[in-house]
Amino acid sequence: MQNKIKIGKMSIPHPNSGGLAEVFTMTFGSETIPLMPLKNWSQLDTFKWRVRGILPGTPAGLEITFDHAKMGGETVLTLDPDGCAKLQEAFNDWLVLETETLELAKAKAQMPKPETMPEPADEDAFRFELETDKAGQARIKCLQGKETVKAVALNLQGFNALIEQGLMRKPGTLKVGALHDWVELDGHLFRFEDESSGLSNLEKALNERYVIGTDSDVPLDVAVFPNPASPSGFDIQFPATPHGLAENRKRHLNEESVELLQDPQKCLVLRKGTIAKFTPPHLIFKQKTPDGGERYLDPSPENVVRARTEAGETKMIDLSQPVNLLDLSALELTAVLNHPAINRRAKLAEAA
Repeated sequence: MQNKIKIGKMSIPHPNSGGLAEVFTMTFGSETIPLMPLKNWSQLDTFKWRVRGILPGTPAGLEITFDHAKMGGETVLTLDPDGCAKLQEAFNDWLVLETETLELAKAKAQMPKPETMPEPADEDAFRFELETDKAGQARIKCLQGKETVKAVALNLQGFNALIEQGLMRKPGTLKVGALHDWVELDGHLFRFEDESSGLSNLEKALNERYVIGTDSDVPLDVAVFPNPASPSGFDIQFPATPHGLAENRKRHLNEESVELLQDPQKCLVLRKGTIAKFTPPHLIFKQKTPDGGERYLDPSPENVVRARTEAGETKMIDLSQPVNLLDLSALELTAVLNHPAINRRAKLAEAA
């Protein structure tokens, strides 16, 4: 590479001896500056090469005395007959490195940014997949994230099982062919002959119109009622399948009902990984940790319930702390149990 920086010498008065002293000079184009001893680069750069962009940066490790000049780790004696060539090489090696680094940074900045990757699906969200087993029979899988929640045959009994367990929105009309080779949902017919796209079309329709939690008007999962005869002072109602059959009835709010509420196999109300505990008079919400432990919810605005009191005022309830049931009305506790921080359906409806 052709040198851009030229190094020479000139004589100046020595401040101590009264005689002359040789110093190096630095030339760029038609401009020359003396490398005066004991001065820094801002004092030496009288032509503002750095400011004007002629040099990509401040020369690294520059140090100048009457005896030597040091540049980029290379020390050159002033009286060395080859001193100018050595110092010139050190300056230009630095210049090449700095220029390449700067150009690389500019090129990287000008590169088109990669398209933003889509956000991963909410781990609480449900979706349907249709598949054919080894016997050639079609079945419906309901998945939550990557986990299969339920798999049923593609028949009336299978559809009804999904509907009863709250995994599928109930269609207005539902018909299935006697040979299970077609399904009709709300007047839309899907046929499953060989080489047909009926299965994929049905899967798309199920995920677009019948998966739970895709509407903002989804009814609340949990209802709370005052009951002085209950150990907690409340009754609670939520959908569950405690004995294999779907039901939605009132229960006392006690340890047994809270245990059912948090059972992921029998109830799909709480968000995945959410733990609920009843330790009178408190209701406690925690989150499972990857190591199998548990921790309180993070103290953040997302975990604060803004409940409307019976007087019409707003009450703040922090879910990262034990919730004292003695301080809550049925209306306020309903807001707690249907809050997106802990309620799966509320989370899905909020996202929609």
